[in-house]
Amino acid sequence: MRLRSRLTLLLFALLLGALPARAQTAAPPALTVTARNQTAAAEAARGTPRRDERVRGGDVLRYRLTFTNVGKQRVRGVELKNPLPPQFRFVAGSAQASREDAKVEYSIDGGKTFSPQPMEEMVVDGRRVLRAASPEKYTHVRWTVGGWVAPGATVTAEFDARLAASPRGTDAR
Repeated sequence: MRLRSRLTLLLFALLLGALPARAQTAAPPALTVTARNQTAAAEAARGTPRRDERVRGGDVLRYRLTFTNVGKQRVRGVELKNPLPPQFRFVAGSAQASREDAKVEYSIDGGKTFSPQPMEEMVVDGRRVLRAASPEKYTHVRWTVGGWVAPGATVTAEFDARLAASPRGTDAR
């Protein structure tokens, strides 16, 4: 009986020990998102680098989403979606993708609906009319890849967003 208990304990310990090793060998993430301060980079290129990493009102950040098919099969229907932080405004015309079959759409309702040109209802001369929403009202950007993505292949999409001017001392880090 003691031998059986010891074997059970040993087996249990081996199984517990194998779990962290399995987690360490997990596949890399399929989607990465990075942001680069374009304004600070331009200042540094002109020879006036900033003393800190703080993002200031008016700065433009370039968001880059990179999807990598880490599987062994090709995939279809890949979506790359990114919300805009509340204090940032989308820069019109900045959305682009590495593939021509990636369709870009925008949301103005917190990501509930998407359209290539979101519309908003307004009252003009007492009548309700639909008008194109200003890019400053966009809350999310989404790309949908129309074709297949091969194993190991990547799709990159990016857009610019400007930090709204903020009162002195409230810049983002």
